[in-house]
Amino acid sequence: MEPNVKLSQRLSGRAPVLVILLIVTAAPAGCGSHSAAVTQPEIEAPQEPSDLTRSRSSKYPKARLPAELKQSVNFIPRPPRSDDWFEDVTERTGIRFEYHDGGTAGFYTLLETVGGGAAMLDYDRDGKMDLFITGGGEMTGPPIVVHGRSCKLYHNDGNWQFTDVTHEAGLDDAGLYTHGAAVGDFDRDGYPDLFVAGYHGCRLYRNDRRGHFIDVTASSGIKCPDWNVTGCWADIDNDGWLDLYVLTYADCEPDHKKLCLNDNDLQDVCAPSSHLGSQNRIFRNRGDGTFEDVTARAGLVPRNKGLGVVAADFNDDGWIDFFVANDAEENQLYLGGPGCRFREEGLMGGVAFSAGGEREGSMGCDVGDFDGDGLPDLWYCNFSSQDNSLCRRDPKGPGFYHVGDVTGIAGVSRTWVGFGTGLADFDNDGWLDMVISNGHVWYESRESPYFQPAQLLRNEDGKRFVEVSDKGGPYFSIPHAGRGVAIGDLDNDGALDLVISRQNDPVVILRGRLPVGKSWVRVELRGAESNPDAIGARISTTYRGRTLVRWVRGGGGFCSHFDPRVVFPAADDQPRDVSVRWPSGKTEVFAGLARGETHVLREGTGRKP
Repeated sequence: MEPNVKLSQRLSGRAPVLVILLIVTAAPAGCGSHSAAVTQPEIEAPQEPSDLTRSRSSKYPKARLPAELKQSVNFIPRPPRSDDWFEDVTERTGIRFEYHDGGTAGFYTLLETVGGGAAMLDYDRDGKMDLFITGGGEMTGPPIVVHGRSCKLYHNDGNWQFTDVTHEAGLDDAGLYTHGAAVGDFDRDGYPDLFVAGYHGCRLYRNDRRGHFIDVTASSGIKCPDWNVTGCWADIDNDGWLDLYVLTYADCEPDHKKLCLNDNDLQDVCAPSSHLGSQNRIFRNRGDGTFEDVTARAGLVPRNKGLGVVAADFNDDGWIDFFVANDAEENQLYLGGPGCRFREEGLMGGVAFSAGGEREGSMGCDVGDFDGDGLPDLWYCNFSSQDNSLCRRDPKGPGFYHVGDVTGIAGVSRTWVGFGTGLADFDNDGWLDMVISNGHVWYESRESPYFQPAQLLRNEDGKRFVEVSDKGGPYFSIPHAGRGVAIGDLDNDGALDLVISRQNDPVVILRGRLPVGKSWVRVELRGAESNPDAIGARISTTYRGRTLVRWVRGGGGFCSHFDPRVVFPAADDQPRDVSVRWPSGKTEVFAGLARGETHVLREGTGRKP
């Protein structure tokens, strides 16, 4: 490791992942006034804006941007094979849209690194998952001005055909540089509403049940002045109304005068440690279309750099909890309780740091029972030179402990930067597998390339994960600048599909092609006393002599929203019984569910166990 790399680590307090050395110009280091807290060596800054490009190009060469990097990368996928898990059907769908990060302007800002995602939602309640894809934005200057770009809504017409209905739905708003989207029925009318997060703003869209979305941000009382990454719907006070957790990132303004060098002594994106984080927010749903900001009494930490959030009842006490994955800072585990108050237990809960006690650069996250013990485990992706983190719920207490080293996770993704991810049973065997969308944030680092391959890990009987990316299909055979991933069943055949957002490249639609026939049962929950989406519910059934448990979670993944329906494998032709513990605390059994069908389970219509 070069001496300047070691200095950078010492100054930041970050794990070995941090290999960028921040160089201070005439303005404070990093972006935003708070970044002056990091002391760095100074260099002479160009005196005139007109000399900026010439000075940097001669004294400090720039890292090559993706358009130039592509010329030296092999993007020719291998041919399809009969045993592929996924088939690229993007061309068939008619979807031609890509997330723009604004990096083509050549300012090397932190803003252009985050990326966006996709949301699966049945906005018209016709039984098919439609797609909402965030669009990002552009940057002009100097001085840098951030511009928004419209997102897209696609109606699922069936048979892998999608129609762009953005304009008809009222969602062609280009006023916000966007990142993530969250779906939830906040007004309890039976139709999914939409929250979109972005840089210095957000949008709350109410579904009017006629194919249109109405912007109710101002009237709702939700205010998002910070750098917002995504949202997470959950009922924090068990009153049956969905509340909103807004995940924020950094206290930062892009500045064309800032100059940061990577481990190749090339100008590149500044590290996140060069500035402070910002305040996450929680908005309580009053039930009348308005929200109350309860951040102060909720007990959230004042500042963090959030990139991932997932909600479930982790400690099984009947209150919703949140796990927040942070970049270069401790992760948080918020345990809920009465009065909209949370206890932050990340350190005692075993998820604040890595297994070695280091801060991690954490992004996408998810919750699920990977080992079949009926308890919710945590999974989240990290920066390069760090292992991704798999944390098993401690059966003797409410906390977690890292098990990546004994489950085959260690070393598998250490070269890559993981963003979008999820736990899902892709091969229909009852064990939760993993998908990871990788892509660097630094353009020309010595440690690993900007374009990186996606990964697929198969769960072997809850004991170990084995990488099977070579069986994933042609998409997994070439590198990408991957970001958000949405997981769900777009063609209702029982096999899970993927929607993957990439930086400045078209979104990719992958069809799950492993044969499942009718050996599955799908359930969709509708709360009555509980919140309408039943976020926080625990669902279980039997399969081959063991009990499978799944949770209806809020958030999860990275900047994306998964298909809310839950699919279970079915080994024989007999109807299945499914047990649901609702967020209200009631448990019901729904008996005789036919295979190969989707069943809507309504709270209050099942039988007592």
